Formats: sequence, C-alpha cells, structure tokens
Amino acid sequence: MDIVLSRILKYLNGCLDDDHMYRIGLFVVHHYVEMEDYSLQRVMDEGNFTKDDILDFCKHLGFDTYEEFQSELVGDYMLRVSQIRARMLGVSASQLIEQLDSSYDKEAFVKELELICELIFKNKRVIVIGALYPTSIAVEFQTDFITFGKEVIQYHHFEKDFQFKKDDVVIFMSATGRTLNDYLKESADQNIHSANIVLMTQNVKYKKNNDLGANYVLQVPGRFDGIQFNYQIMMIFDILRIYYYTKYYI
Repeated sequence: MDIVLSRILKYLNGCLDDDHMYRIGLFVVHHYVEMEDYSLQRVMDEGNFTKDDILDFCKHLGFDTYEEFQSELVGDYMLRVSQIRARMLGVSASQLIEQLDSSYDKEAFVKELELICELIFKNKRVIVIGALYPTSIAVEFQTDFITFGKEVIQYHHFEKDFQFKKDDVVIFMSATGRTLNDYLKESADQNIHSANIVLMTQNVKYKKNNDLGANYVLQVPGRFDGIQFNYQIMMIFDILRIYYYTKYYI
C-alpha cells in the first residue's frame, strides 16, 4: 500500500479544484515533518479549517478520525526516512552521471547540480511546472524532498490567488523552452519573476542566450525527442536527490 504522503501527492498533483481538500493537502505537505505536533485543534486554528473539513479529508484517505490519520502519517514518515537511508547505501551520484549522454561536460554539469541543490537548501519552497509526463517523473523527487523537510508542490492554473515568492525555486521542464516563454508572459501578475527559476530543456539556445531570466539552465542533450528528454530528466532528479541527501540532510 502507498504511504499516506504518496496518496496525498497523487490527489494534489491531479487536483482540479481549489477546495478544502486541496488546501488541507497543501497544509500537510507544508508541515509534513512537524505533523506529530499538530493536534486537530492546531490544524483548525492555523489552517483556518473546520473540523468537518478535516474529517472529510481524513475519510477520503481511509481514516475515521484525525488521530488515526496523524498516527499513520507520522509512522510513514519514519519508515520513509529509513527507506531513503537504505536506498542511498551503495548509490553514488557519480555512477548515475556516467550513464548520462556522453556529450555532457560532466565536470561543469556536476557544478551546476551542486549549485541547484544549494539553491533549494537556501530557499523555502520548490514548485515544479511542466507537462504531465515530466511532472509525473518528478514525484519521487517531490516525495523525498518533502521527507527532507522541503515543501515541494506542483503548480496549478486553477489556484487564482497563487503568488510566487522570492524564496521559491521553480523547476520548469520544457523541451523547447517555448512553454516557459509563454508562461512568463501569462503569469507576470503572480510574481514569478521574483522566484529563482531552473529551466530543464533540450534547447541549446537558452544555454547560450538565457533571455528568459532563468537562474540556471540545464540543457539536456537531444533534438526535442520526448523519450530521451524524459529519461534524462528522471536521472537528473535522481542525482539531485542523492546530492541533497548527502550534503544537506545527513
């Protein structure tokens, strides 16, 4: 059975409405590593939720009471930490980097990834934006970083009052880069220009001429081949998880 966090993320990432279920899910992700200290009353007070709203959320996840939900959530957190620790044994980022496309300048690429990990560490929230398949690939990255104590969410257009902040890191996945270009124009009123932007793209143009204002551009080799792009992105997310775990978590 999936851990509770996985079920919450499955709901949040596929959500279509900005309702109490969505808001409570975001609240849990934001406070995930502290949920042991959150009584029902505290969640109601800090999140401005009603008791019925919270119990409805819990029942949708298969729990009759908030206390059952909280107990399972905390137990899953401890289990996930142990699983991550076990998974990281015998795994190194250098092994994965060697499997990347040979056209990479490996040394420069490693420095970029280390700087991105530092950027994530120094900021509060990570927001993932992209098409369905790339964002689905990012779910393991999302789950692990939430367990590390970092809030990681996927952006949804339906959240009209959403605002980007200066301590946000936006990871934008676009093979051609055009989607980010359009998005920056459409969402200027959401203050995205104040956030730190990491662009993952196959378009070498943005590596040579970063006119989108991205803080970092990871140029993935290939000629706009969706399959190759997705495989490379999956490996990049895995490398980021390993670097962050070894440098900032343990």
